[in-house]
Amino acid sequence: MSSGVTQRNGGFFVIEGTDGSGKGTQVDLLVKRLQSEGHSVALFDFPQYENESSYFVRQYLNGEYGSVEDIGPYTGSLFYALDRFEASKKIQQALSEDKIVIANRFTGSNMAHQGTKFSSPEERKGYFIWLDNLEFQMLKIPRPDKSIVLRVPAETAQQLVDKKDARSYTDKKRDIHEADINHLRRSVEVYDDMCQLFPIDFERIDCVRSGKLMSIEDIHELLWNTIRPLLPEVVTKKIAVTNIKEKVVIQKVENPYVTKNDQRWDITPEGLKFLEETVTSTDSNVYAFTDKLSALTIAAAMARLSRRGDDMRITILDEFAVHMGKDEKLLQRVITAYGDDSVQQLVGQHFVVEGASNLLTKQLEWGRLASYLEQSTRYIYFDEKDRDGKYKYYTPNNLSPEVKKTYTKTLDQVFDVYSRMVHQLTDYLQRSSTVTKKEQDGAWRAAIRAQACDAIRPVLPVATKSTVGIFASGQALEGMIMRLRSSSSLEAVDTGNKILKEARKVIPTFLERADKPDRGGAITAYFATTREAMNKIVKNKIADSYSSELGEVNLISVWPKNELDLLPHMMFEHTNLSLKEIKSEIEKWSISDRQMAFKTYIGERLNRRHKPGRAIENAHYTWELICDYGIFRDLQRHRMVDDLEWQALTPRYGYEIPQLVDEAGLSEEFEKCFDLSTALFSKLQSSGYEVEAQYATLLGHKMRWTVTYNAREAFHLHELRTSPQGHPGYRKLVLEMHQKLTEKHPILGEAMIFVNQGEDPELTRLAAERATQYKLEKLDKQL
Repeated sequence: MSSGVTQRNGGFFVIEGTDGSGKGTQVDLLVKRLQSEGHSVALFDFPQYENESSYFVRQYLNGEYGSVEDIGPYTGSLFYALDRFEASKKIQQALSEDKIVIANRFTGSNMAHQGTKFSSPEERKGYFIWLDNLEFQMLKIPRPDKSIVLRVPAETAQQLVDKKDARSYTDKKRDIHEADINHLRRSVEVYDDMCQLFPIDFERIDCVRSGKLMSIEDIHELLWNTIRPLLPEVVTKKIAVTNIKEKVVIQKVENPYVTKNDQRWDITPEGLKFLEETVTSTDSNVYAFTDKLSALTIAAAMARLSRRGDDMRITILDEFAVHMGKDEKLLQRVITAYGDDSVQQLVGQHFVVEGASNLLTKQLEWGRLASYLEQSTRYIYFDEKDRDGKYKYYTPNNLSPEVKKTYTKTLDQVFDVYSRMVHQLTDYLQRSSTVTKKEQDGAWRAAIRAQACDAIRPVLPVATKSTVGIFASGQALEGMIMRLRSSSSLEAVDTGNKILKEARKVIPTFLERADKPDRGGAITAYFATTREAMNKIVKNKIADSYSSELGEVNLISVWPKNELDLLPHMMFEHTNLSLKEIKSEIEKWSISDRQMAFKTYIGERLNRRHKPGRAIENAHYTWELICDYGIFRDLQRHRMVDDLEWQALTPRYGYEIPQLVDEAGLSEEFEKCFDLSTALFSKLQSSGYEVEAQYATLLGHKMRWTVTYNAREAFHLHELRTSPQGHPGYRKLVLEMHQKLTEKHPILGEAMIFVNQGEDPELTRLAAERATQYKLEKLDKQL
């Protein structure tokens, strides 16, 4: 909703809900609680039936103008808005005196009751925006900090209405809204819609649980816990007065950084000095922040943007500079009150997950919008033992003693073989090297190690532990936590809980909703129950067996069939025509002209980082792939894709023996690891540990997965993953993918000129020359 912020120091909270939801009772309890906590409170009740300003409202509710349907939503809204306008100066005065303003009903009631008159959600949303502009922009009525909606089903609410005493504005038991059960039902639905559309402004409390109305005390506690984090601090001091107990006085903090004259902010010399240390520029319209402000303070200031129209530097000086290091709860209140989901993207947090199995690492790295780094199987020997003398692999806590004993014994054997093979192969490669002794430096030893690790890594179990470094925004971190906590893997659930616990020690404000029953808890439950329901359908409707289709690279679908159909999108930004009109014009061109235009859009690419424009993102490719888990582990890091799904790991699709292993005479030991793995997998499955059986598979076991990405991502993935420096396994797979893409879209495929190529120094030099020439030409034009 639009801003329309009025400057004030207090807090403004509204209790909303359908008729009969207990608003009056809860308002009375809330006022008493606030006063007992030391707050000065101003109470408003809307409509103001005892005031002349409510005349039209009283006539309307008494049915003098006709039924609910007779009076349109815009006309009815004017009746109520003018009543609130009459009280607006008193509300602003109370806020300027640092009072907490509590209102029984406000604009939200208007939205809910008049919103029932719209059958179209789009029209209703347009009405909401109109009313918001009317009240908070045109009439300058103060906007509440938060409106709490007490949700009670219509039938329950109507029963409670009948228990009310007589009202002054009507001689009927129920007014025209209360008498219409259908209207009450619709208003409950509209309130629900409002809470979803405008979560910053409205928050819902469900007063009926398991079919029963909660006690007045329980509802009050929920209401108090919702408002308490948003309240300003009560600063008290003792005043000696004869025969009078201590008085509570709200102290105002003088701000040395800014002054305000005639609605215009002036920065003091102290304020300018503070800004010079805080931002990179005090006068440019573009600036960055120094490390003087914490990331949390910057995020809070960003959150304030949605409700304040000033230069953000003014906002920092006015609201945050004075309180830096003194009032950490200020940040929490601001972010909670004004920070929607987008603000969560402004705070980033580094995290480390130690000892994550290679099954968990892929779950951690599933999210698109975080950054990840994990230990490489290419440069590290994974046979190092921990302090207890044990190999570093994950053991599920829920295994029975007998199964756990077999699990441990088998994986120890696999690691023993891995250790022998990786060192034997390292020695073999060193002996076989044609590099002279003089040239056998650190780079040579690293290359030898990488070759040996690459060849032997297929025998590492998926249970192998790794360290994962994560950098995520608050929003990405919250999504990761909810996803992990909904998993069928106990390791993932435990890790999700630990991440939430540790993250709350550093960015608690941004994770308040991660496990709230009505927010994060509900989302977690949604993920889990949906997955379980789908598993049930598949189990009942699809025969459980392993596919006989074992083709490694299958291009399942391509869009568009003809790549030249992308031309209208390529032309779009360069014309003033619609896509339909552009397409009609292009149809008049010859094929050669179309191809020429297409290649012009691709441009002259001088390195693989020169990627064509976003128009080619309209082209999509869906692949079904079978490759070993190690290759998947490498390619899964390309997360900017439309879809990425993988099936449960199994040894049923087999494995391949690397040529280097065979040459070194290590094939027998290599195969022994896979025999041990298959036996353990079968043992775990037959014992009822289907999820845990995946830990027994090896990185060299093949798996089935699907991925969908656009043509622009194809430029990145195909050219990067086929470079000579890459792992031979994924190089082979991606080269075959590229060949199939080129068969369908030859112009795009041929434009990926760096597939199977390294960086060309001559092209790099030419690219630098072009950049210099472009800069000089542009300077000439300016001169």
